[in-house]
Amino acid sequence: MKNYLIAMLLLPPISLSASESDPGPYQAATASYRIYGGSLGDPTAPSPSDRKIAVSIEGDAARKVFDMIGPDQSNACVEGTKMRLRSRDRENLLCSRSGEGEYVCSFGFDLRNGKSIGGSIC
Repeated sequence: MKNYLIAMLLLPPISLSASESDPGPYQAATASYRIYGGSLGDPTAPSPSDRKIAVSIEGDAARKVFDMIGPDQSNACVEGTKMRLRSRDRENLLCSRSGEGEYVCSFGFDLRNGKSIGGSIC
């Protein structure tokens, strides 16, 4: 405690603007989800031992995430199209921008252990 007080007295005051210190309120988003078992490519009904959720957000929320996680990545799924892809966490977070300017970000979770999993497939 003594060291903390000394540090507080010796450090210059820090002034942060509202935008630097406050992330703002939660924003509404357009989203869809699917609870399933098995895999995304071959889903089954969820069970007590196998249940996952895939979530997709669309619109402005997806655009903001897409912009924050750049750069674009090459992917065989969209080769030869105007679609752009960006991802993080070994593609567990995958965002796309269509040639028409529509944004979608997908992610998922294993509901038994809370681990991040992919939320979309090619």
